[in-house]
Amino acid sequence: MKKAFVFWFTILLAAFIAMPMQAAQEKKAKDPVVKVGVIDMQKIMRESKAAKNAQAAFRKDLDAKRGVLAAKQQEIRVMEEELKGADPRLADEARRQKAEKLTREIRELKLLTADMEDELKRKDVELTQKIVGEVIRVVNAYAKKENITLIFERSAVVALDQAVDITSTIIQLYDAGK
Repeated sequence: MKKAFVFWFTILLAAFIAMPMQAAQEKKAKDPVVKVGVIDMQKIMRESKAAKNAQAAFRKDLDAKRGVLAAKQQEIRVMEEELKGADPRLADEARRQKAEKLTREIRELKLLTADMEDELKRKDVELTQKIVGEVIRVVNAYAKKENITLIFERSAVVALDQAVDITSTIIQLYDAGK
């Protein structure tokens, strides 16, 4: 899914940058100079301080939610042990009630787990989209300033000269903007 996202991101980025810049350059000169750049979005996500901070906040939220799940799981284990170790003389009705309560708690845990997983996936997607959107704005501003005609995402490029890799510059600009 991420590869497809990166592919479409690259296509859209190239289209958004290339068309207006090409039109502007055609007006300026009869023989336009084509400048190309390449960015590595994965590297930006890994190394950018702003992206790291956002991901750290996400992990903190994830750990808190895992703590809630662990507490609920421990509570269920205690209930299971109580039911297994219950006095054999305990009335059938009381045993049935404990078993039903345990079943309800297990069902609630499953629902809570599914809800948390969905919420965390949604938050992860939102965070990634937010960071990518911010990086795209930085890339567009840089492309305009430096008169770069095309900027590709590294995963969509088969071979390149490292001279056109502008990832480090984009990371610096992105972090400076945060």
